[in-house]
Amino acid sequence: MGSRLKRLIVGAAGLILLVSGGCRRGKELAPSNFSPRDANLLLITLDTTRADHLSCYSSAAAPAEPRVVGARTPHLDALAARGVRFAQATAQVPLTLPSHASLMTGEYPTRHGLRDITGFFLDKSHPSIATITQAAGFRTAAFVGSRVLARQFGISNGFATYDDQMGKADDRSLELKTFAERRADVVTDHALEWLKQNGRKRFFLWVHYYDPHYPYEPPEPYKHTYAKDLYSGEIAYMDEQAGRLLDALEPMGLQSRTLVAAIGDHGESLGEHGELTHGIFLYDSTLRVPFMMAGPDVPQGEVIDAQVRSIDLMPTLLEFLNLPPGPEVQGVSLWPLIRQGTRVRSNYSYSETLFPRITMGWSELRAMRTDRWKLIIAPHPELYNLERDPTETKNLIANFPADADQLQKKIWEVAGEGARQEKVSTTPLDPQTRQELESLGYVSAGTSKQIQLGTNAPDPKDRVAALKVLDQADRLIGQRAFARAAQVLEQNWRVDPTNPRFHLQLANAYESMGQYPRAIEVLQDAVKQHVETDKVYARLGIDYMHLNQTDKALAALAHAAELNPSDLDNLLNLGMTYTQLNRLDDGERTFKAIIAQNDRYAGAYNGLGLVAVQRQDMETARRNFEKTLTINPDDPQALLDLGILHQKLDNKQQAIHYLELFLDKAPRDQFGNQFPAVREAIQDLKGR
Repeated sequence: MGSRLKRLIVGAAGLILLVSGGCRRGKELAPSNFSPRDANLLLITLDTTRADHLSCYSSAAAPAEPRVVGARTPHLDALAARGVRFAQATAQVPLTLPSHASLMTGEYPTRHGLRDITGFFLDKSHPSIATITQAAGFRTAAFVGSRVLARQFGISNGFATYDDQMGKADDRSLELKTFAERRADVVTDHALEWLKQNGRKRFFLWVHYYDPHYPYEPPEPYKHTYAKDLYSGEIAYMDEQAGRLLDALEPMGLQSRTLVAAIGDHGESLGEHGELTHGIFLYDSTLRVPFMMAGPDVPQGEVIDAQVRSIDLMPTLLEFLNLPPGPEVQGVSLWPLIRQGTRVRSNYSYSETLFPRITMGWSELRAMRTDRWKLIIAPHPELYNLERDPTETKNLIANFPADADQLQKKIWEVAGEGARQEKVSTTPLDPQTRQELESLGYVSAGTSKQIQLGTNAPDPKDRVAALKVLDQADRLIGQRAFARAAQVLEQNWRVDPTNPRFHLQLANAYESMGQYPRAIEVLQDAVKQHVETDKVYARLGIDYMHLNQTDKALAALAHAAELNPSDLDNLLNLGMTYTQLNRLDDGERTFKAIIAQNDRYAGAYNGLGLVAVQRQDMETARRNFEKTLTINPDDPQALLDLGILHQKLDNKQQAIHYLELFLDKAPRDQFGNQFPAVREAIQDLKGR
């Protein structure tokens, strides 16, 4: 970043030259000066959002037809109307974490290395929008809606403020809500508060909305209005909250000097091609995303039909600020298209998903897309003419071998020839964090696992029957029909017996019914069949705890932590188990291992407070409980623990204060059985 900025000269020839993806740039011209622009960036990422479910996209696609699906999105529509809308924007990965890594770095996943949602991290050596703007003196902040983007995965690099604090994922939410999340209104509230404090300085602000992610549970009135299309209800609610954020810019005097970009990270299949959600396939239902920009230098009401990519966002935003994207960036700036209307052959867009291989034991997929064609490399390859067959239903691989061969060459230019038989090593921790954990006593701080890629595994298309069973079980669990979900899985697990998700989901159904011995049998069977994962051991640990088999629980949770120490919820369970067994040094070390990865993880400080209580170190306990509440003022467990602590210290007013806050904040379904005792304690304190 200390070197002078190298600027792309993008014309028809330049754009074609730079799309090969895997190649480094050739000689470029340096700008006449390098001075960051006095302007701001606001990036809004719309998780799990199909382009055709925003009204500004769906109405444009078929203006004469009545709309039967999709959300009314007046605020995002207005943003597009006062700026530019990209009609054909494609994502590089149909998964939240690696897709955001591509958005932030301008690199394909094969280069930035964050290949899946677990087992990978973004190394600090990859320049991002945040690291570059921060180095240039901008205030940087991020407010994210799900722990899938938690700071320990490296996506927080460069952000002075990174707000990823949210509640712990429900123990029963294995498939439905794997990652803890928070609604868009909370994210917006936090972002607006930051803007009030920091909006007078140059800033880069990133706001991430996770709401359209499955399961679809929009708040009222959207739950009622979109009762037959809850996915669109989530998008409509997200639009409302994005509108709150956008509407605040003008009264703050920020709109005239803030470039706003809103982009999806990936879409949602909604049952197309046999997939309910996303991550398995590489069809446009999960790769085509909304993308719009508005602000200084952006013409109003423009629609660009040429294909653009997620990796083009980063160099586009940085060119606006006159900042260098770095030599490794694979995307190109879109300003020639925006300012000059340059019409050139579309960029080739590479996409991949390793999720089927890592999570299901099926083949990974790779794809190359142009305006006209898409090739998907799989055990049974696919070629689609997107102009004539936008829903990708007619495989033309046998009809156009030359076109398929050309696209396949482009895929290996990006992925590298060695990727045909690539071995990917999962690396859940960066070297610095690994060293910190080892210093705490975690000698095996994350077991690296090698995953052999290639097309010798089942084609996901041939496992659609299994996928439909898993999706059906997901829906049944969401409807709390746990017995029926277990029955469906028991009857159909043989369609894919080595798929770990069958074991995890079946165990989840039994856990939800309180049948922990049966859940343990299912998970132990996964271990016997050698399809176990860290999640299998983490679930075993929780189930053993429900049966008060603490020694077995401890062994399972510890093994899960050894396999994947970046699962902080599992580490929290492990630390709490150590503490319950009075193994205080082990508990303390485990809580500190969490903080080494995420120093804003509230539960770890609460755990340290409980350790201090058992050591009779009440002052340290108080500081840690208060630290928990500094991070998350509504943490019910910390409110309860701090109230009990003050009760023990005979600090009546403080005890009453925190215990009453606990009654006000604690969810009844999780803490309701403790309410009577807390009310009795309050009455006793008031009566003294």
